[in-house]
Amino acid sequence: MSELAVPTSLLGLTTECHGAGVVVTVSGEIDLGTRDELAEHLDEALGAVSPPQSLVVDLNEVTFLGSAGLALLLDTQDAAARKGVPLRVVATQRVVRRPIEAVGLAEALPLHPTVESALTELPVPRRGDELVDFPFQANPAFR
Repeated sequence: MSELAVPTSLLGLTTECHGAGVVVTVSGEIDLGTRDELAEHLDEALGAVSPPQSLVVDLNEVTFLGSAGLALLLDTQDAAARKGVPLRVVATQRVVRRPIEAVGLAEALPLHPTVESALTELPVPRRGDELVDFPFQANPAFR
């Protein structure tokens, strides 16, 4: 009888340092089960970058992006903004673009087509206390 290898993680992570910033390349699934591993990795990468460098998250090899991953990207963006570091997200495939667009986060998390374009875009200075304007409104019954 042969045994099947069970993957210990559904997530692949690599980090590369460039002069213009740090690039975290993510592959696999980003969901509740992989969120903490990715959060730890992004925190470490954010610690290695300083203004005016960018933190670039390359999601071109991601096969699933769930709500936990969307929330993590927003949390990381907030942490980066407080540090004065722009967060750049790279994604071209529908599996990543669709969830971001479906929940109205396209303006809050603008996507770049390549790592190179994300690294060369001039950073927009942020203080971290700006309000993000979401294109939807909360149901007043829940207030």
